[in-house]
Amino acid sequence: MINLRNIKIQVVTFALAGAISASSVLGPSMASAIGDNLAPNPSFETEGSDFGWVSDAKGTDASFGDTDEFVTDGNRAVVVSGSKPANKGWPGYETKKIIPVDSNKEYKFSASYYIPENFQGLRWMDITLFDADGKRLGSVSTGTSSVQDSPDMWHEKTYNFKPELLKKYFGDIAGVKLGLKLSLNYGFAGIEEGTVTELVYDNVKFEEVAANEPDLVVTSIWADCCWGSPGQPSTTNTNGTPVFSIEKQGNLLEKSFIRVAVKNVGTADVTGPIKATIVNVTKDGEPWDKNFTFAIKDTLSYLGGYDSPLSPGEEGSTMWAPYVGKQNFHWKVGLYTLQVMVDHVKKIDELSDDNNVSEEFSFEVVK
Repeated sequence: MINLRNIKIQVVTFALAGAISASSVLGPSMASAIGDNLAPNPSFETEGSDFGWVSDAKGTDASFGDTDEFVTDGNRAVVVSGSKPANKGWPGYETKKIIPVDSNKEYKFSASYYIPENFQGLRWMDITLFDADGKRLGSVSTGTSSVQDSPDMWHEKTYNFKPELLKKYFGDIAGVKLGLKLSLNYGFAGIEEGTVTELVYDNVKFEEVAANEPDLVVTSIWADCCWGSPGQPSTTNTNGTPVFSIEKQGNLLEKSFIRVAVKNVGTADVTGPIKATIVNVTKDGEPWDKNFTFAIKDTLSYLGGYDSPLSPGEEGSTMWAPYVGKQNFHWKVGLYTLQVMVDHVKKIDELSDDNNVSEEFSFEVVK
C-alpha cells in the first residue's frame, strides 16, 4: 500500500462468522441507535471496543487504516487499499453488530467517500440481510460504477433500502449489517490490473425515512336506514345487533344498508380504484362461504371514471344492502358476522398491508 500522510495503517484480516445466535439480533448485543442515525460510530471518532466496525480483506492483499487528514465529518475517517482480487468478495469494513430494521419501513444508507490525489478507487457499499434468528439471507449492494469518480474530492453515495420490496426474494428481514467496501473489479472501470487503489470513507448514515405511500384502513362499519330517509338508525334486536328484514328489504324506502368507511392514513394520494371485499363470514357461528366485492364510491365519478384521489387524512365510504330471501345466493335467516378487507387484491402499494381488515361486524336476517 502507498502510505498517505497522517494515516495509521492496521492490516487486518477478519473472518466473518456464519449464522449468529438469535441474541445477536434480539439481545444485549443488538446495535443501538445514535439519535436518528442507526449506523454505529458513523464518523469513526471512537476507537477500541466501541469502534463498531470490523475489517475483512476477503482473501485479498487489502490493508486498512484511519486518517485525520482526509475527513468530512469529525476528526477521523477510515481507509481501505488493495490491488489483487480474490474469490471471496470485496475487502472493506462492515458493522460488527446486526442493526434491527422494521420490514414495513424504509431506510436510507449513505456514506461520503474520498479518493486521494494520484489514486484511483471504486466504491462499493452493501447491506447484508438477516432474519429474526440471525441467519444470513443474502445481500444487496450499490454495485461497481463503470465511471471512475474524480480524485482529491469528496463524493456521496445513497442507497434506498426497503425491506418489504425484498421480501419475495429473501423472506422476512429483521436486521442488517452495513458494508463499506473497495471494489477490485478493475476491468469494469478500465483500471489496469494490479493497480493499487484506495478509498477513504466517512460520515456514514443509516436512517429511517418517511415513505411517501398511501395506507388504507377500514375505520368503521355500521347499518342505517333508509333509502327514502338516509341516516336513520336501523332496526336492532334485543342485543343491539342490526336487523335486516326480508319483508322490508323488498321495499326501497324501508331498506337498510351496511355502510363502510375507509381512510387513507398514509402520506400519499390513492389515485386509482379502491376496492374491498368481505372476509371471515360466519352464519349462526359457523363459517359461511359468501363473497361480495364493492368499490369505495366516494372516489368514483358518476361518469364511470375516478375523478379525484383519496388524499392523506381523507375518508371515502360506500354502502351496500345484502340480498335477503330464499334464493341460494341470498342471505337467509340467521345471525351473521363478517369483516371487510380493503385492497384485498393488493393493487395499491401501501405503507402496510397488515392493517387492511376491519373489526368484526354482526347483523341478523329475519323474516
